[in-house]
Amino acid sequence: MVWGSDWPHVGHADDAVPKESVLMDLFGRCVPDEAVRRKILIDNPARLYGF
Repeated sequence: MVWGSDWPHVGHADDAVPKESVLMDLFGRCVPDEAVRRKILIDNPARLYGF
C-alpha cells in the first residue's frame, strides 16, 4: 500500500504549521528502534522507487 498526504503543510497559517523537528522527535519516540526507522525512512522507499 502506498499512502500520501500533504499534512501537515496544507491550509495552515504559517504560525500553525508543525515544525519538522517536532515531528521527527515524535517519530523517534513512536518508532524507537533505529533499524525499524531505517526501514521506514530509507530502505522501503528505496526499494519501492528503485533508487
